[in-house]
Amino acid sequence: MAEDFGYMSDAEMKDLVLQGLREYPEIDVDLIEVNVKDGAVSLSGRVGTEQEVQQAEHVLTDLLGVERVANELIVDELVRGERSEAADDAWAEDDAAHPQHADGPRTSDEAAHLMENLDAEQFGTSVPQEAVQRGTAYEPPDTPPQEGSRSREDH
Repeated sequence: MAEDFGYMSDAEMKDLVLQGLREYPEIDVDLIEVNVKDGAVSLSGRVGTEQEVQQAEHVLTDLLGVERVANELIVDELVRGERSEAADDAWAEDDAAHPQHADGPRTSDEAAHLMENLDAEQFGTSVPQEAVQRGTAYEPPDTPPQEGSRSREDH
């Protein structure tokens, strides 16, 4: 989506750059200062990781098509500390901070609805036909069957 910046004022270009950066929740735009002078964009401020520095530059050069960029962003570990290290916690924080990015619940914490008989899934059955029909494990009986007892198998 390369833009034609020839007809834009510096203020319009700055607004476009900020809008592009806001599309990425991992970049905290409040900690970045964007300056535009004669079509040249300068970024300064602090971000949490080197990947955020590269992402900001990618937004400007590859997505927006800005040709003259001075990327003076500094990686600051204190900024990184504001976000949870666990991916699922970080996603939940991003989702809460940016509800417009949410597509609804992605996963459920419970899978109980997927199993009809938890004991059979875990321990199997001692009836061979049930094991085949239900796709569960076959567990042979602990003791031999009594003599004269009928088998459940059809002959």
